[in-house]
Amino acid sequence: MHDEVVTNAKPAPTTVQDRLTAAGLSEGRITEHATAGRMRVDGKLVTDLETPAPAGTRVVVRGA
Repeated sequence: MHDEVVTNAKPAPTTVQDRLTAAGLSEGRITEHATAGRMRVDGKLVTDLETPAPAGTRVVVRGA
């Protein structure tokens, strides 16, 4: 038995922008949704892309 060392592991997404980027949205689309007021985190409207959104947080973006 040996110990494994994991290097270059990406940290888990922790902000709204991180989560939406990990979901495949482009930076431009994320910004567009934020400025249009179409993003909610756990039901609360957010416009700041640095809003905390750790795993288990519900992030919803409504289309135009």
